[in-house]
Amino acid sequence: MMNAGPREIPGYYYDPDKRKYFKIQANYTVPSGSKYSKDEVKKKKNASLKRKRVEEHSNRVAAETIKRSELLRYPLAGGLLKRELGAYRTSRSQLLQQDEACIRLFERHRLANVSCNIDFPVSKFIRDPATGTLLLAINMCAKFNLLSYTPTKSGLPWRYNLHQRIYRPVMAGHDWVSSISMGMSSDFLVTSSSPTGESVHVTAAKVPRAHDDGGSRIYAIEGSTTFCFPGDMIWSSATCPDPTANMFAVGKSSNLLLVNNIGSGWDLDEVKLRSGSNIMAVEWLTPKMVMMGLADSHVTFHDVRSGGIATRLQHPHGVLGVRKADEYRIVVAGQKSNLHMYDLRFAPNGIATHPQPNNYHHTSTKPYLSFPDFATENISNDELAVSPELDLLACTSSSNKIQLFSLSTGKLVMPAPVYPSSSLLNTQKPRDLPRRPPRQSINAADATITRTPYSEDITCLRFENLDESPAMNGAGGMGKPSLLMSTGCMVEEWRM
Repeated sequence: MMNAGPREIPGYYYDPDKRKYFKIQANYTVPSGSKYSKDEVKKKKNASLKRKRVEEHSNRVAAETIKRSELLRYPLAGGLLKRELGAYRTSRSQLLQQDEACIRLFERHRLANVSCNIDFPVSKFIRDPATGTLLLAINMCAKFNLLSYTPTKSGLPWRYNLHQRIYRPVMAGHDWVSSISMGMSSDFLVTSSSPTGESVHVTAAKVPRAHDDGGSRIYAIEGSTTFCFPGDMIWSSATCPDPTANMFAVGKSSNLLLVNNIGSGWDLDEVKLRSGSNIMAVEWLTPKMVMMGLADSHVTFHDVRSGGIATRLQHPHGVLGVRKADEYRIVVAGQKSNLHMYDLRFAPNGIATHPQPNNYHHTSTKPYLSFPDFATENISNDELAVSPELDLLACTSSSNKIQLFSLSTGKLVMPAPVYPSSSLLNTQKPRDLPRRPPRQSINAADATITRTPYSEDITCLRFENLDESPAMNGAGGMGKPSLLMSTGCMVEEWRM
């Protein structure tokens, strides 16, 4: 039989040191300080009960606490786990190495070449993420042509016929295309204007689809609607990122246009800004918020739900491009080689009611991050692209090369040149055999994206990101981010 300890006897106290029972006496019958008075016995019982509770709590905490594995003390295992959980503070050098490794994965692929029958370069382009159809805008002397370029096969990645000599014109006009945007439901919008602003048109339509007609295939536009605004200028347009809302935002001089598909046609809402505002760039921050870059250095926001307008930022010079990094961070490009990133969670500062960007005393909002290596004097909104997934910002340069900047450090990412793999092979050939010249391939993986020079100016850059919409499937439909660009008569894609 197990020993349960001393038995409790009413009126008696068991002393564990002397192993005897002592009668508990009243306080008034014993001198003060007696060990077996009623008050002293009560204090001992309370102290013993408190000590047991503390021990039970300590044992419970020790039993339920998850102990850190000894494996995490090793640099390899512990560092990888922290990096995966996002708790590892990556240094700037490590971020730069990650960006360089990402850039080396890009390979060059040519998608279209219109030099066979057109002597003018590609001004703007867009690709339908659902079908892979390329729309190329060609600005000629006093008119434009919009050409359709469809994939040769339905398989992935999308492939195009580079030897195609006949392109399908789907739209033409007597002015120049200033912007082109693609919606989530194969809707597209084209803005065009003359250099003097006498004729300005905004056209919204469906991506052309093939129709059989007696053995031949005819490509026609469905549901086309054109709005005319003589005497104004349009520089930029953007697509609403909400897949359920077929809406476009267009910057027209001092007013913002919202073009919405209402099913039976297209509806137009005009939001008036203060007089003198000149909208140079338009971008959607959220499906309900549009941000506009103005020529007077302001960055203004419009809430589609309430119709409110607010100015949150002021750039050092006139704004030429605005791009979204996430719901809080935006990248703003301006004149005189000013490229900064701002965080909207910071309190607004440095904003003037009537800014003068060319004045010496002009103030500006303190940026969250700057890009000191950016040296392009004038850049349009279509020459600026952001990929939050790759943590990269792409822009054009005066040397006709693509520049890539890190969104984390603001530094120019320029990997070291990669020598052709054929030069690393020490294979010996007989001397009597003639040596063949090295083969130049457009899809060679040895040329990095930042070190590839182009003979003509780069007119348009577009990142196809996966997070922008579920329908966007980048890299020719392979589910990877890719960068599309146009230069001269060609459209190329850099994908992993």
